[in-house]
Amino acid sequence: MRKFNKLLLLIIIFIVLSIQPAMAKTVFYDTFNHWAESDINFASNTIKVFKGYGDFTFRPENNITRAEFITILARTAYRQNQMKEIYTSDMSYSDMSDKHWSYTYIISMNEHLKTKEFTLKDIFPGSNLYPDRAITREETAALLAAFCKNAIYDNPLTFSDVPASNKYYNIIQRLTNAGIIVGYEDNTFKGSNKITRAEAASMIKRVYTDIKTGNGGDYLTKFDFMPIKGEDMYSYFGNYNFNTTDPDDIKFIKAKDTLEYVSFGGLIFPEDTFLYDLDAVKTMESLRSSGYYNVAGTNYYMIVFGNYSNAEKSKFANEILTNIIARNNLKDAEMMQIFTLVSKYDIDENLFMGALKKWYSITSNDNSKANILFFRYAYYIKNNNKDMLKLLVYDDLKKSNNIPSLLDLSFDINTDISAVDFRNYSFGSYSFSLYKDTNLFRYLRSMPLPFNQAKVVELKNLLMIEKNPKPEINMAGYENIFSNYSVNRLYVLNFIGEKERAFVEGINDYDIIKTFEMYRKNPGGFDDTYTGILKKVKE
Repeated sequence: MRKFNKLLLLIIIFIVLSIQPAMAKTVFYDTFNHWAESDINFASNTIKVFKGYGDFTFRPENNITRAEFITILARTAYRQNQMKEIYTSDMSYSDMSDKHWSYTYIISMNEHLKTKEFTLKDIFPGSNLYPDRAITREETAALLAAFCKNAIYDNPLTFSDVPASNKYYNIIQRLTNAGIIVGYEDNTFKGSNKITRAEAASMIKRVYTDIKTGNGGDYLTKFDFMPIKGEDMYSYFGNYNFNTTDPDDIKFIKAKDTLEYVSFGGLIFPEDTFLYDLDAVKTMESLRSSGYYNVAGTNYYMIVFGNYSNAEKSKFANEILTNIIARNNLKDAEMMQIFTLVSKYDIDENLFMGALKKWYSITSNDNSKANILFFRYAYYIKNNNKDMLKLLVYDDLKKSNNIPSLLDLSFDINTDISAVDFRNYSFGSYSFSLYKDTNLFRYLRSMPLPFNQAKVVELKNLLMIEKNPKPEINMAGYENIFSNYSVNRLYVLNFIGEKERAFVEGINDYDIIKTFEMYRKNPGGFDDTYTGILKKVKE
């Protein structure tokens, strides 16, 4: 019966491969319902660094050799631009030559490790590498550590068979805290044990994620704004009656519609030229010069489609802001388009804040209010005004993640910058106990359970130990806003150099996010984001 099932599965595999070659992936009949099935699939089909055998088996319980593990790790590092492939080396193992199938991968790893904590010779001492010998857990850890950044947590290592004198103690601690490697149920590590191909695939998936989230350049580099219905459309920036007889309104509508049509790839046929404005930008310029009321409209299209210098576009942008302040008829989507555009140019602070204040006074949309908050942050980041950023973000921190309170914006911040103290945790709710006495860290091992199993983070001036209960924050209807606000606030804190405060806020925001319905739908995306952010601010 078992042979029949295998045969049936093979037939299905061949049918799938023959019918849908473009979608074909490697399927192993011996990994079905295996504990590492998803990890094996990821390593083999998603990042394509691990191969099976010609008979559609993976042989997950087989040991993996030194050469095989170095190869798949090197391939993983190549995909993440963490290691360069080289073709010559001074590697001096007598049993390795360019005739061995893994030679290029091994010499590339050898060169990469020269700048790391352990070289290849440190890991595999002696005159021979023994590439076909099964690799051990300690050897694997030493190789993985070369690509993994510091973990978020700094929990003491509790493995009974890994004393502090073990040369791999620090890297095993780091990799364990990062979730890259795990111990056994009897609280041992068993570093001399050989690892299986399934275990290798699982480790590769974890290290791939760790490398990805450890790339700090991908996090806290831009603002995440809230979506507003209609913001992806061109706008008139005013209320127009298409039966109008006003000549200026007719000119504006025709010029605007022409620019939209052409920008979307529309072709104007000679017989239809009378329907379009063939010099639409000049028309907008003429309307502006004549004192046409819709300055926001004319200038917007001049900036987007006109061939002007940045200085001229900055002038047009400031005129838009002046126009906004004087008007009450612009929609949220139109405001979003305007502020996204003008933020790119050299604009007057008073005009920008005045226009934001006008937008805030005429909107009832929470997403718009959140974006006004974000645009205010973004302006001061663009202009490197860290003092103003400190005042704004500190004021927001005191609102303790209460979204309605955060959206109740004040445009008159009078706090004295000298009174701003980011080490003050007297306000807010946190899931971690906060200590400034980092000496407490050394006593954790001797403390009774369960305290010595607490998650510990040691920063420059701060020790954090997890406590219960978690903060109870009502986010009904505000999950999306909180998600964007959290990342943007962490961006600001990191930008002004308040990395420890960013870490505390980030780790607590992460706890809150995990209670959301949106997290349950996409846990991986949030896990990657917050892991990456926390690694970056902890550096």
